[in-house]
Amino acid sequence: MAALTSARRILPPALIVAGLAAAAACTFSFPAIKGLGNKVRLPVFHGALTWVNLAAFSVLALLAIAYLVTRREGLYGWAEGVRWIAVPMWVAGSGLGLMAALQTWDFTGSKASPMTVVAADPRLMAQAWIMLLAIGLIALGLLVDERRWLAVGDVAFVAITWFVLMRAVLGPGRALHPDSPVLNSEELGIKLLFFGIVASLAVATVGAAWWVRQVREKAGVSAEEAVR
Repeated sequence: MAALTSARRILPPALIVAGLAAAAACTFSFPAIKGLGNKVRLPVFHGALTWVNLAAFSVLALLAIAYLVTRREGLYGWAEGVRWIAVPMWVAGSGLGLMAALQTWDFTGSKASPMTVVAADPRLMAQAWIMLLAIGLIALGLLVDERRWLAVGDVAFVAITWFVLMRAVLGPGRALHPDSPVLNSEELGIKLLFFGIVASLAVATVGAAWWVRQVREKAGVSAEEAVR
């Protein structure tokens, strides 16, 4: 029993380290392309991170709905873990997205400044709005103790996130944001490296959410013991 408990304690950080290391290896193995050179690695990593982040948000909503239906505390623990990892990921990813745009987009045909052009891109603006919503979700978690309302907030946040994103992707007014060069590529190796980054980041995300769940559970048990 003690060995099993020790393994559960060690596995989450091990998943984080292994996932991040594999993601870094795949990213730095990504071949340079004509025009961008090795700069292509930044948007590729950002794209993979966005995929994983949106999947994490979707899982968050499913866990929150399951908790609202069943009221099982274990489900809420996982939802809380995913929330505390997915939101900082999105904030970091938004910064990477802006960096990738400024470093890799072609602004030579525009009389406006690069920041002005970037600010006009619906996808990047959607990312920024979602970042603000995500920060609001974390603020809600700090201000509200009622788990039912926090779960409702999770579901509402994810629903609004997908609405904003789909409106940006499918709506008019797109600026310089390119379609996925990886998925449109005929090179199998490029696709394998990209999905390797996605899979590695997913492993690290699961490990991080699991670790947060363990920390929060331990804090809850300690608080109960202190009350007693």
